[in-house]
Amino acid sequence: MIIYEVNCLVDDAIVEPFKAWLQPHVAAVLASDGFLSAEVLDLTVDERLTARPYSTGFSIRYRIVGQSALDHYLLHLAPVLRRDALDRFGNQYMAYRRVLKEQD
Repeated sequence: MIIYEVNCLVDDAIVEPFKAWLQPHVAAVLASDGFLSAEVLDLTVDERLTARPYSTGFSIRYRIVGQSALDHYLLHLAPVLRRDALDRFGNQYMAYRRVLKEQD
């Protein structure tokens, strides 16, 4: 099992539009083969968030069956979805990602 974590730091001025956009965005990601579930969490403690005191943090954690499903998503769907976020919100947010693997 792979956990794909996307952390978003969103300027306070666009939090509501971002939250409205995030729900269908997460649904679009979950439509990718091998994505099982997602949870959206408030990011409350993070060095990068501290460096952006004018921002609100969100952490989205996707559970995925394995690395090949994540690789397929990153190659085929992620570029389109990332472009959509940039087109809508420009430099009013930043995102960084981590991949975690459950211990055997």
